[in-house]
Amino acid sequence: MSALMEIDELKARGSDEGRVPAGGRPATLALGSDWAELPVATELAALLLRVPVAGVQLAEPADFSALPGHTIVRIIALLRECSAIGARVTWSLILGAEQLDLVPCLDHLPAPDSITVLEKGVPSVGEWRSSSNFGLLYFRKGPKFLSVVDQRPESKSLLTVNDPVMMEVFLQGLEGCEWAEVTRNPRYAAAARDLVNKGLVMRVGDHCVTLPVHMRSWPLGVALLGGTLASAGKKSEDFTE
Repeated sequence: MSALMEIDELKARGSDEGRVPAGGRPATLALGSDWAELPVATELAALLLRVPVAGVQLAEPADFSALPGHTIVRIIALLRECSAIGARVTWSLILGAEQLDLVPCLDHLPAPDSITVLEKGVPSVGEWRSSSNFGLLYFRKGPKFLSVVDQRPESKSLLTVNDPVMMEVFLQGLEGCEWAEVTRNPRYAAAARDLVNKGLVMRVGDHCVTLPVHMRSWPLGVALLGGTLASAGKKSEDFTE
């Protein structure tokens, strides 16, 4: 088992070109002991691409029945970004009995080690579809468009997003943000509602988050490891970055 590392140490190593102590091995990044200190998802992904880690661990169960909306969307964004860069994630999920419909919205992300549904116990993690299916919901960036691939059986589609307002709402939601930010006028509100209806953005109370994983590259010889990606061989580049 690797040692645990806090986010401040990861940032320090990132500023020191990802140096690992002599004789050491990559540590596991521990997050979630204080949800208020959860890092911005895309900034964390950029750090993890520079600094070798054994994986990312959420120290506390993600209790979606009790956590505020702004924290839930930050957790979802973090899981999505870890999936996008192939970082292993260890986490557990708690849902209220009325929240079971969240599972098919989130199970393209790395699978939790356990799911506890209040008043119902612990269901099988095998129901989490990313455990056996890679690339259920992802997007790639073009010069002035987004290509979204949704391979979930209930909404199978290929969508090209080229409307500037819809693109802005989609990209703004990557970090998790306030619903009021992306519905600031009728045109933006219509775009946000359309993305929610298509299952590409999730609204959580007064906040929202973009769901598709950014497929920056498609590795050859992929292997699915707990919903994340281990790559082998040459990688193909995204349309644009």
